[in-house]
Amino acid sequence: MKQISYPKDTDLVSALKGSEIERRQALQYFFQNPRLMKWVLKYVQVQGGSEQDGKDVFEESFILFERQIRTGNYRGESSLETYFHGIARWQWVAFRRKKRPTESVEMLSTTPDEQGSPEKILISEERRIILSNLMTQVGERCRKLIGLFQLNYSMREIREMQGYSSDQVAANEVHSCREKLKKVIQQRPDLLEALKFNT
Repeated sequence: MKQISYPKDTDLVSALKGSEIERRQALQYFFQNPRLMKWVLKYVQVQGGSEQDGKDVFEESFILFERQIRTGNYRGESSLETYFHGIARWQWVAFRRKKRPTESVEMLSTTPDEQGSPEKILISEERRIILSNLMTQVGERCRKLIGLFQLNYSMREIREMQGYSSDQVAANEVHSCREKLKKVIQQRPDLLEALKFNT
């Protein structure tokens, strides 16, 4: 069988939106690129994950990538390879949430839904790193509280998990920690534009 090639990303996108046979051929062509798996494995391991974590993230990213292209969510703002990188970054964030929810500093960065553009994740990576560094200044307790809040845990759940006497006490503690982080950020006006912190 003659190997099908796709000179441009637009050709590949058209095939991915085509018939079942065209889509399968296009997916096989795209994911034969050895750089994709290598990039995901390296990225996940640098972020503290294992090789198996990287393989799991790759598989989930593969599924989401195909769906995003097929449903027209790819807008051509980046190459398909860069687009896949963005999806993989987000999948790693989601993967870490499930494994270590209270350590999710990433929740302070932009959280795109599945219908959003994964290209935005690449822009938010710098923001995540900045926030991660700033979060070290508010202490471990506040890091956990803010992480739980960003994960949409209720005040009742936070109270139970952290051992507070009432929901109101939990709410007060979360508010205090968010104010503390806000002050830390405001001391760095050079970073405000990059962060666009939402209080």
